[in-house]
Amino acid sequence: MTPPEEKTNIDALSNLLALKGLDASDFIDVINALSNIKKRDAEKDEKDEEVVVAKKKIFVDKEFVFEGREDAFIYKDGRTKSGRYFIRIYDGKTRKVFSQSLRTSNRIEALSKAQEMYAENIHRMKRGVKLVSLTTKELCNLYLKERFKERTTIPHEGITYTSYDNLIKQLKYWEMYIDFKNHKKTKIEDIPTELAIGFGEWVLNLPKSTYTNARYKGKARGRGTINSVIAAVKKMYKDIAITHKYITMAEFPQFKYLKVQKDNKPKRDVITESEYVAIRKWMQYKWVNEKDISKDEKLKRRQYGFFFTLHHNLGGRSKEMLGIKWGDISVIPTDQPEDKKIRRAVYIHAENSKTGKSRSIVAPIANTLDNLQKLYKSIGVECNKDEYIFQHISKTRRGKNVVWGQPLIDKRLKSVCALSAADGVWEPEGRNITNYSARHHYATTALMRRVDIYDLAINMGTSIHYIEQTYSHITALMKGDELTKGQGIYKVFEERTKKKEAAELAINKALREAKEAKETT
Repeated sequence: MTPPEEKTNIDALSNLLALKGLDASDFIDVINALSNIKKRDAEKDEKDEEVVVAKKKIFVDKEFVFEGREDAFIYKDGRTKSGRYFIRIYDGKTRKVFSQSLRTSNRIEALSKAQEMYAENIHRMKRGVKLVSLTTKELCNLYLKERFKERTTIPHEGITYTSYDNLIKQLKYWEMYIDFKNHKKTKIEDIPTELAIGFGEWVLNLPKSTYTNARYKGKARGRGTINSVIAAVKKMYKDIAITHKYITMAEFPQFKYLKVQKDNKPKRDVITESEYVAIRKWMQYKWVNEKDISKDEKLKRRQYGFFFTLHHNLGGRSKEMLGIKWGDISVIPTDQPEDKKIRRAVYIHAENSKTGKSRSIVAPIANTLDNLQKLYKSIGVECNKDEYIFQHISKTRRGKNVVWGQPLIDKRLKSVCALSAADGVWEPEGRNITNYSARHHYATTALMRRVDIYDLAINMGTSIHYIEQTYSHITALMKGDELTKGQGIYKVFEERTKKKEAAELAINKALREAKEAKETT
C-alpha cells in the first residue's frame, strides 16, 4: 500500500502534468533527456581531466627559456624514452606554435640552443613567415606540383604541356647550380642571397651535352635562353617561397640577367624567293622521281613537298601547321568566282596557337590543297573535316589519322637542303635552314611585296612591334638592287648600261631601216 505522503506527491505531480497539458510519457522523456545531459557532462569532465594529465605527461621538466617570459619553454616529451629536450614557442598575435627537437638531453645546452632558436624564429613568426623550411629541391618539386595542376592545351590559360616540360628543364639548372655551390641540403632562407648573381654566367659557360649534332656540341647557350631560365626561377620564388611565406623579401635571391643585344634579328636563317622556287622545283621533278626508291617513299616525298609549299605560303609556326585539319580550311565568302579557285582561308585554333588566340590565314593555296587531296584519295585515305591534312601514310599507319611529329619534318627538310645543295640548286653559305625558317621567309617576302604590316601581323598571329624589330631589316639584305639603285659605282654602271642599251637600239633601228629599204627596192 502506498504511504500517504508519497501518494500526495504523486497526486500533485499528476495534477501538475495535467495542468501543463502533459502526460506520463512526456514526463519519462524529460527524465531521460536530463539523464543524457548529466552523462555527457560527466564524460566531458573526464576527457578534460585526461587532457590535463596528457599535457603533464608530455611537458616533463618544463622550464621557460627567458625569465619573465612565458611564450617559450623547453621540455622533455614524457611519451619518449630519449630524454631529449624540445623547444616550444607560441606567438599570441598570429596564434602560431613552433615546436622542434633540440637534439640534446643536456639542460644547459638545451637552454642555449633554445635562446638562439627563439631569436631566429620569433620575428619570422610575427611576420607570418612559415617556420617549415624547404631545401631547393623541395621548393622546385612543390612549384612543379602546383604548375602541374594548371596544364592546358590552350596557351595563356595556364601552362601548356610543352612549356611544362621546358619548365622542368629550366629548374633543373637551378638545382644543379645550388648543388655546385654546396648548398644542396641548405634551407632556402639560409642560402646567401648574393649567390644567385653568378647563376646566369654559370649556365652560359656550362657546355651543351644534350645535342647529338656536332654543330651545336660544346657551344654556349644563347643569352636570351638563359635569361628565360632566370625568369622561370624568379617566378618560382615569387609564387611559392614569397606568396606562401617560406621566406621574406630580404631572403629573396639576387638574380642578375645577362646582357643581350637589342637587335632582335631572327635566330634562324632564311632562303630567298628564287631559292625557294628552285628547291621546290627540284623536289617536284627530281627528288620525288629519284630512281631506286620505293613507291611508299615516293608518296611520302610528294606529301612532304606539299608541306614545304604550304608552310612557305602560310607562314604558320610548325606546331600550327601540323595541327591543321581539313575542316579548318574554307573558301572566303567574299571572294569572286575566279579568286575562289586560287585562295583559301586556314583557321588556326586557339589551343594550337602560341598566343592562345585563334586567327585565319589567307593564302593562294587552293591548287596545292587539291593536289594533296588527290594524293590521299589515290591511296584510299579520307579527307574528312576531322582528318589532319598532314598525317602518316606508311602502310602500318595509313588511314588512322596519326598526325606528323616535329622530328619527321625536321629530318625531311634537313635531307632536302643537303641533297638540293649537293645538286647545285642553291648555295647554303653557312645558313642553317629549319622548318621555322619558312615563317621568316613568309614575313620577309610579304614585306618585300609591300604588304601592310598590320595585315601581316594579323595573318601571322604576332605583334606589329615584333615584325618591325625582327623582320624589317632583312628586306634590306633581300632588296639590295633597289636600295643601291643610282648609288656610287652602281650609278656609273647604270649610266653605262643605259648608253649601251641606247647604242644597241640605234644599231637595231638602223639595221631594220636598211632591211626595209632593201625590201622596198
